[in-house]
Amino acid sequence: MGFLGIDRLPEPEREKALSRADAASLLLRNLFVDPVRDSMVVHLRVEDRDPGRASLIANTVAEVYMQANVERRIEGSRDAADWLDDQRLNLKSRLEKSEVALYDFKKANDLVYTSLEDKQTMTTQKFATINDSLTRARLKRAELTAKVRDIEEAQASGDFDRLLALDDVARSAFIIDLKKQYMASLDEKVDLSERYGDEHPRMKVAVEKLKNAHSTLKREVEILVSVRLSEYRQLLETERALAAMLASVKQEAFENSKKELEYKRLAREEANDRQLFDLVLKRSTELDLSSLLKTNNIRVLEKATAPSGPVRPRPLTNLVIALAIGLLAGMGIALLLDVLDQSVRGPGELAALGLDCLGVMSRIPVGKGPKRDRYVADAPRSVLSEQLRTIRTNMLFMRPDNPPRRIVITSTFPQEGKTTTLINLGITLAQAGGRVLLVDSDMRRPRLHQSFGIDNAVGLSSLIVGDSDPDQAIQKTDVDNLFVLPCGPIPPNPAELLHTRRFQELIATLGERFDRVLFDSPPAGVVTDAIILSNELDGTIFVVKAHKTERGAIERTVHALSEAGAKMIGAILNSLSTGRERGYGGGYYGGRYYQYGSYGLSSDERAQAEKTVADARKDTSSVGKKNGQDAKNA
Repeated sequence: MGFLGIDRLPEPEREKALSRADAASLLLRNLFVDPVRDSMVVHLRVEDRDPGRASLIANTVAEVYMQANVERRIEGSRDAADWLDDQRLNLKSRLEKSEVALYDFKKANDLVYTSLEDKQTMTTQKFATINDSLTRARLKRAELTAKVRDIEEAQASGDFDRLLALDDVARSAFIIDLKKQYMASLDEKVDLSERYGDEHPRMKVAVEKLKNAHSTLKREVEILVSVRLSEYRQLLETERALAAMLASVKQEAFENSKKELEYKRLAREEANDRQLFDLVLKRSTELDLSSLLKTNNIRVLEKATAPSGPVRPRPLTNLVIALAIGLLAGMGIALLLDVLDQSVRGPGELAALGLDCLGVMSRIPVGKGPKRDRYVADAPRSVLSEQLRTIRTNMLFMRPDNPPRRIVITSTFPQEGKTTTLINLGITLAQAGGRVLLVDSDMRRPRLHQSFGIDNAVGLSSLIVGDSDPDQAIQKTDVDNLFVLPCGPIPPNPAELLHTRRFQELIATLGERFDRVLFDSPPAGVVTDAIILSNELDGTIFVVKAHKTERGAIERTVHALSEAGAKMIGAILNSLSTGRERGYGGGYYGGRYYQYGSYGLSSDERAQAEKTVADARKDTSSVGKKNGQDAKNA
């Protein structure tokens, strides 16, 4: 009653509860079996409100399980032995059939005393010998074919001299001697013909001798030629006979291979049947012996004793586990979010993508519109201004011998801060003292005229089609040394306009009139305008928005620019959050930003530093102009 938890109920209710109670299910819920790792030991645990009853149940379960294990082993051995006896009889019948089938095959194919492998070896040797002879015959026939063709052509022409010129005839020692005799008779006749007439006895003897020599020579030549023709015909017959023998041996090899397949199948079946029969016979004998022994492979190592205190609940342990699980889950979620984030998060990732980092730009602390685009002009002592001065210095001294003067600024996709970066960088360059022109070459979604509040009626598109001149289109801004060439009327074919000769001439004209010309282009990952511009201009600056632009998209866009011949100056990491990134850039060091004033420079020292940078830029620009003029003069 206490085990079921109904001992405290009144008598009527106890009887009803007892009829509904399921003692077996309750025991299973309170019984736990814990295997010990890398061993054959298990721990039995029983949870109960009464410690004495808990130890009694654990010991009783162990004893009952040991007894049931012995009975199960004996019963299992009997069942297995009966099944193995049936299998042994079946396998014995199968083995006898396999042995008879293998014997019949050997007898039918004469393999009782000679193995199939020996037959196959003899056939292979015979095949190799005949094939070698056939090869030599074919080589000999190929060698004689040309000679026989020459002989037949000489015979067909009836020209005896062609027969004498044949290689075998000309190299015959006997024919050479006959030719010498013939020539000697011919010389003798010629000598006598100079002294005697045709009717002179000595002359007649010489003529007869010459005829006999020529007849002998001709007869021997014909004999030699007929011998060669006979050899050729015999060789052809030999070749045909060898080819027939080779085909016969090949067919015999195929037949032996087919027999070998059947033989191996029968031998494999016989071996498998024999192996299975031996295995079943051995196992059946072992089971017959083991069923006679009542052995048990289970024993109790230590009896259960009543515990001195309760085992659960444990509030402190549960609290520690909950805290650990929560911490691990939080770390896992953070790691998963970090892995899933494929965007660029720092300057080091730009270097891994093959881009030189010119610097970083923190987020502009204002909303959208002209005020955001011209933030540097309104806040010259801000952190962003210091960052852009660093970018300006890195850009100017990236190529000190040949600094880029006509630069296109682009990005992968829209809304990555490309135009804002261009305007603020242009203002920074103009503040250094150089004449800077911002060109709105984004003839799909122009924005420079809105940022500076200027008219867009005449602009870049007007200059390309010839509707205006640069003096009318270029407009001065309220920033010293900064000029803007707006887009102008939006054309239906922007990419085609950038391919024109007039646009190339316009680039050269603008480069002569300004120290720096910055072109604002559409995103390179969306349209081809930026790729066209990058091929025409001195350099390309790539704008990447931190925590937004994906690395894969950057790789594809930079690859497309490189394939088009773009001269990559470097990349600017835009909209970098100071709380999320620890990198380097304009004034960014160790997670903190320093302005010139807070870094220890007075106003005069700062002005002197600005002048030094401006003088260096002017010197570099003048050298570039001088080199360009020298090239023109040359």
